[in-house]
Amino acid sequence: MSQDPNLNLPVKAGDDFVGELETMDLTELKDKLYMVGVSTGDRSKGQFLCSTIRGPFTFEEMCEGVGIMWKEEQHHAKVILCQKDRAAAPKLLDQNTVDYIEAHFQDIITESLLDGVFDDVKDYTCRAGLVEGENKDNPFAKDNQDKKVEVQDEEDDRL
Repeated sequence: MSQDPNLNLPVKAGDDFVGELETMDLTELKDKLYMVGVSTGDRSKGQFLCSTIRGPFTFEEMCEGVGIMWKEEQHHAKVILCQKDRAAAPKLLDQNTVDYIEAHFQDIITESLLDGVFDDVKDYTCRAGLVEGENKDNPFAKDNQDKKVEVQDEEDDRL
């Protein structure tokens, strides 16, 4: 019995990643919902332009949004995984995964729509990466529930 060569693929990080030359396994991302916005600042952190956030999107819709944003506007996307746990730290696609989706979004969507019609086993070079964002400002996080918010009393202006 031969073993699947795609098991335990690395998540590639660093400057040696070239999205156009890689073959990334995105299987673990296909059953989730996403929010997409324009990335700002450090792409490996959870910063995005708040007025651009849209969603929730399925996997295919997210890939289309990321790809179109890059193709037409030359803006990198920030992709946030939707979660129901309000206390959980935000989870985001890492910079290299977004770069890969930007480079291959049309092929990813086509393969997803064909859904296994061509069942050739691909030799992936890496897998999708997730980054956990900061949770320091989340009032629902257990670590932040003991912090008290100080509110200054203001005098009432009465006429």
